Amino acid sequence: MQSRGENLKFIVVSRFDRKRTRLVALMPTGQSLTTLDYDGQRLQQTVGIPVELPGEAILATIQFSLWPTPVLNRHYSSEAGWGVAIEANRRQLWHHGALVLDIVYDENITRVWNYPEEYQVTIQTFDKRDLIQ
Repeated sequence: MQSRGENLKFIVVSRFDRKRTRLVALMPTGQSLTTLDYDGQRLQQTVGIPVELPGEAILATIQFSLWPTPVLNRHYSSEAGWGVAIEANRRQLWHHGALVLDIVYDENITRVWNYPEEYQVTIQTFDKRDLIQ
């Protein structure tokens, strides 16, 4: 993650299914930064170190990057000022004409630019599996 001249590295272990999103973010040393658990109704966040991490913004970015196009179009309506652009390897989210999120997918690398919050995240996927429940 690059934000305002600082570079941060962390490891995220996550699990997504139709009913629940869970993830834990760890420092490279193994110390827990935060844990998010979202059941579709309620977001629970546990913070492991005294630093403010925007759980709702993290969850919203994950959802925007992974949700199917029809779901995105329902949740980001043009009547509310949202614009969604979906291409094979890119997704963009606009609000009242201003670019909010720009997500680019390239093999096992995903790059996220959040313009209002002025940060960029580069995600390298080490292991991705579809789990059957």
